[in-house]
Amino acid sequence: MHELSILTAADEAPAGDCLIADGRVWSYADVAARVHDALASLRAQGIEPGARVALSPIADVDSICCLFALFELGCPAVLLHPRLSDRERAVILAEARPAHVITTEISETAADGQPSIPFAGSVDQTLAIAYTSGSRGGPRGARLSRRAFLASEGAHAANLGWIPEDRWLLCMPPAHVGGLSIVTRSLIARSCIVLSPGAFDPAEVTRLMAQHQVTLLSVVPTMLRRLLSLEEPIWTPRTELRAVLVGGAPFPDALRELAAKRGIPALATYGCTEACSQITTQSLAQGGQPGSGAPLPGIEVRIHAGEIEVRGDVLMDGYLGEDRSGAPWTPDGWLCTGDFGSFLPDGQLLVQGRIDDLIVTGGENVAPQEVEAWLESAPGIASACVFSLPHDDWGEEVVAALVTDSTRYSADTLRAQLADDLAPHKRPKRICMLDALPLNRSGKVDRAAVEAACAGQLRPI
Repeated sequence: MHELSILTAADEAPAGDCLIADGRVWSYADVAARVHDALASLRAQGIEPGARVALSPIADVDSICCLFALFELGCPAVLLHPRLSDRERAVILAEARPAHVITTEISETAADGQPSIPFAGSVDQTLAIAYTSGSRGGPRGARLSRRAFLASEGAHAANLGWIPEDRWLLCMPPAHVGGLSIVTRSLIARSCIVLSPGAFDPAEVTRLMAQHQVTLLSVVPTMLRRLLSLEEPIWTPRTELRAVLVGGAPFPDALRELAAKRGIPALATYGCTEACSQITTQSLAQGGQPGSGAPLPGIEVRIHAGEIEVRGDVLMDGYLGEDRSGAPWTPDGWLCTGDFGSFLPDGQLLVQGRIDDLIVTGGENVAPQEVEAWLESAPGIASACVFSLPHDDWGEEVVAALVTDSTRYSADTLRAQLADDLAPHKRPKRICMLDALPLNRSGKVDRAAVEAACAGQLRPI
């Protein structure tokens, strides 16, 4: 197994492609030289090995090199999303209490000649502190070790493998574990990353993929939908594209079918911040099928009282200020994910939604994700978000926000199909039409924002 070290990688494969940005191919030796500059800059700021350092990395060369420099120094990286508000940023900094907060701009001043300080810590040392999306009541910092990232790369490699020509497009911020894991996996494998900084632009992404023969792509379903919505030119896969990993949110059946029809090798994946991203991922043979794949090698998954629980080296050591005792850990060492699901007959995990999103109406349980998937399969409905509102008689009332194609959508048809296909307690009682579903920074549908956007606009279906 390779080390998680750019300097070691440069010794082993100095001429190998490491980063591609702005039309330039950076070799491992080129990137290592830039990391030496970053190390000099960190030393000039008084940053010592092992110190906790906060930064807001994006998908550009300087950000990646700053991360690599922190890896070399054994400095846990506190990841701050670039789009955090001042209040959100202040909350995280108050909890994480980093010794330093740095920018990712590397000084052009040449390295001072001091030898780089090689990493001499344990693989159990914290590599990064990544914040969850806050679905458990507020963002929490997950302490992720080097061992966890090494195990995550090993699990990915066992499922999809690596080829010498691999180039993974990074079009999501490495401030999220989904983006950071692309950086760490590629470094461990001595592979290459194509950088796509800035806001997600489907036309630019397809251009970069074609120009640089991208073989691997990671997206959330909203990104994939936008890629498949391109009209000039329509996006079709090139022969070198091996896999498009789709995770971070439910992967609707209609979107899977459209991807399969276009020949896109889209593979559903399920994971979480606390597990360094992937827990299950479909194999190439399973692409387009229901489910999110079987547990990756080295990762155990079980269902207890309907909840998905996970065990393995990919897991965090705990949230900041906590160990593995108490919630969300079981006494025998399993992580309770807060998601409910089941296994399909072929061994794939079927994720059925968040336990805390469950709607209880008239004593019946309703999983919003199930109703959303059905709605998005109905003619003329591009996307749907199901949520609940208080109801005097039923406790909660099921309602939905819809994004529709007016040329194909029919309210009468929808009512008839609802009556045929869904139990009465699962049917939305009121709907609201939106131009688009609000998303959070992770690209997931923001249910609170959807509810706010629908205020005063819900009408009986």
